[in-house]
Amino acid sequence: MKNLLSMALVVLTCTACSATINSHRTAKSVPLVKPITFDEMTLATWNVEHLSFPAELGCTPRSQAEINAMKAYVDRLDVDIFALQEVASKQAIQQIFATDEWQIIVSDRAPSRTYACRGSDNLSTQQKVAFAVRKHIPISASKNYADLAIDREGLRYGLSVTVPTPKGETEILNLHLKSGCFVDNYSRADSEACQVFAKQAPILDAWVEAKERDQQPYIILGDFNHSLSAPYNQLTQELFVNTNASASTLFNTTADLIGCHPYYPAPIDHVLAGGFQSPYVTLHSQTHKFDNMKVDDMLSDHCAVTLSISAQPLPLSPAVKWLTTSKEYQFLTQDIYQQASSTLKQLSPQKDSWVVVMDVDETILDNSPYQVSLDKTGASYIPETWENWVKQASAGLVPGTADFIQTVLDKGCKLALITNREKEVESYTWQNLRALGLPLTPSNTCLLGRAEADKRAIDGKSMINDKDLRRRQVEMGNAPCYRPQTPSTSTQEWSRSQQILMHVGDNIKDFPSMTQEDADIADLLLQQPRIFILLPNPMYGSW
Repeated sequence: MKNLLSMALVVLTCTACSATINSHRTAKSVPLVKPITFDEMTLATWNVEHLSFPAELGCTPRSQAEINAMKAYVDRLDVDIFALQEVASKQAIQQIFATDEWQIIVSDRAPSRTYACRGSDNLSTQQKVAFAVRKHIPISASKNYADLAIDREGLRYGLSVTVPTPKGETEILNLHLKSGCFVDNYSRADSEACQVFAKQAPILDAWVEAKERDQQPYIILGDFNHSLSAPYNQLTQELFVNTNASASTLFNTTADLIGCHPYYPAPIDHVLAGGFQSPYVTLHSQTHKFDNMKVDDMLSDHCAVTLSISAQPLPLSPAVKWLTTSKEYQFLTQDIYQQASSTLKQLSPQKDSWVVVMDVDETILDNSPYQVSLDKTGASYIPETWENWVKQASAGLVPGTADFIQTVLDKGCKLALITNREKEVESYTWQNLRALGLPLTPSNTCLLGRAEADKRAIDGKSMINDKDLRRRQVEMGNAPCYRPQTPSTSTQEWSRSQQILMHVGDNIKDFPSMTQEDADIADLLLQQPRIFILLPNPMYGSW
């Protein structure tokens, strides 16, 4: 078993010329990267009633004292993410949410025509939806849903952000639907407001159906201008039952709440959650009244409604626990890399330009925080969450990697890093590698992400797996290496043929012309010197 674990895949390109890297430079120590998960999180929806900038403009002009009271209200709620409605602009939001504490995202809906405010000579300001998200929460995506405005001036777009929650990566959709349709069955009402609402409802229902098919957690919150608390409400029934008649995972976390406004007890501000069914996840909704609830003194005609999410993390799988906590894993990877370094020093290249080919994930970069986040939330790998992780560029180093790479470069060699990360995310991979202090440059390192051509090249003869084409390109001197956008980028070193001396990886497909089904382990073990270096990875693989 020790012999088997001493094999690996790494592509590095080395030249007989002297190294341009300081031979005493080593990668900096990197602390353990914590998985981006949250055991607790609180969201809020709040219609702030014509929040304008300057504050004294619009249909609800406010004094500085009132703005200060709104800021104090926000501080008291201690919320992580606010979904806001009826905001005029980013500047209007910044009066309450300081930019050094909050990330602010505003709907990109074009400005609509103003109108005379009811009961005053003021002109209206814009009514948009927006998010205020605490700085420490990474936003992996944001999206406008213009179709909810049904090409009608004045109607609001939907706006979403995708963030980590106690249930994993979650898309949160902020809504402000058409006002005036306050009946239980909008489809049977003849009013203009309900006819408009009837065009928005199927768009929202289709969005929910798509999220249900994705089987990922999601949240819808905002001012629905419609009471969804009754189970016989038409929109409630449509959202909570899929088109195939199966029950949706979506439910109204605010169904038991009462609206805070003294004149309008039927709630229209809701928080709906889908994909959150789990004995490990607890949801709690609450309406938060203002200090002064006299109608004329309320900070807004809507109170904030919060959803608190808490989770007891699921246990780690044995594979992830072993890799992230055991001394055996650290010993094995460092021992394997030390043996690989000793072997490399003894090899005599036959060409002037030679390479060591390396895989990236679980060979150089340690992505166990991503696996930990999946285990703790009960989620499974999907391309979207993996891409989000890659774009964070926060993976650590596999133990022993830095010293091995330094050994290669100190000998005047170059690295060819052949990864199954897609070519479109090469820049994030390069950023991650450089951030870890590895002395990589475009001249000494060729990073090769996977493209469709790599998959199409497999013919079962000369090309057996999806890395074989890139290995051939490295050998022939025509590899499409990643090039950072810097003036000093050099391609000369990679435009000549290379001799591959060693392969380092964590999967049998990291070796040339091999698959899980056809690899001859006995033959690999007989090869001397040992040029196939294999690192342990029990978390995932082609098996």
